[in-house]
Amino acid sequence: MKIVKANAGALTNFEVLDFLNSRGASKDTTRVIAPIARSEYKVYDYLVETAASTQTRESINKFADKCKDFKLAKAEILNIINLRPSSIVELLPVCLLFLAYTLPFLSLHLISLLHGL
Repeated sequence: MKIVKANAGALTNFEVLDFLNSRGASKDTTRVIAPIARSEYKVYDYLVETAASTQTRESINKFADKCKDFKLAKAEILNIINLRPSSIVELLPVCLLFLAYTLPFLSLHLISLLHGL
């Protein structure tokens, strides 16, 4: 593996899963054939069971664009995408301080946006 740009930024779980898929990771029982390390398979097995397995690049980009209206930090957007909360209770730990001031309107609007992920 060649490092193109060191520390270019954080990745979403979807991007990591997409990268592992491109390297040949799968649920196939013949894992010995793919050039994937055992630790990478453990990451792959975990990510397949998360929201990352059903997300698309388009839905992530659309969600990130819509979040710009809320002036969320990139790390907050990344956490929301990775966790994909489906209720206000799940959303609060991700951006509690931001939502404390504008909870009634913003949290409901963010939840409606999350259904598109």
